[in-house]
Amino acid sequence: MATQCGKMLNSDYLRRHNEVVKCIHLNLCRMYGLKKARRLKGHSVQSTLSTGKVEIRVDSTILTETKVEYNKPDIFVHDKVRNEINLIEVGITSQDRLKQVEVEKCHKYDLLASELSLLYSCQVKIIPVVMTWVELSRNASKII
Repeated sequence: MATQCGKMLNSDYLRRHNEVVKCIHLNLCRMYGLKKARRLKGHSVQSTLSTGKVEIRVDSTILTETKVEYNKPDIFVHDKVRNEINLIEVGITSQDRLKQVEVEKCHKYDLLASELSLLYSCQVKIIPVVMTWVELSRNASKII
């Protein structure tokens, strides 16, 4: 796949990226009791799901008091019971760039994490979920 044309590579990247986001979203919905479905095939990702206990946003701009360049993580989870926010960022890459992309995904949202920590007075974690053509990074097992 890595040797195919750029257009095909980009569309395949986006498809795989969206499938990983969909899988994580379904598992988060089940974990927080928002959905009981077990099948990924019938699951649709809503941009925002919210209850008194949790708010889950997918590919949504996160507003802060200060302008932040990177303010649209793949998945934003505000667990109101635990008083914590998780910013989940998905990446698909080659084996050679796995660690580099994982580090980039972490640092990309440092400023947003700091702003959210002050705004919500809670702990904020950045969780990169980086997948190669054949495997997931070690952080993925924490949420999948």
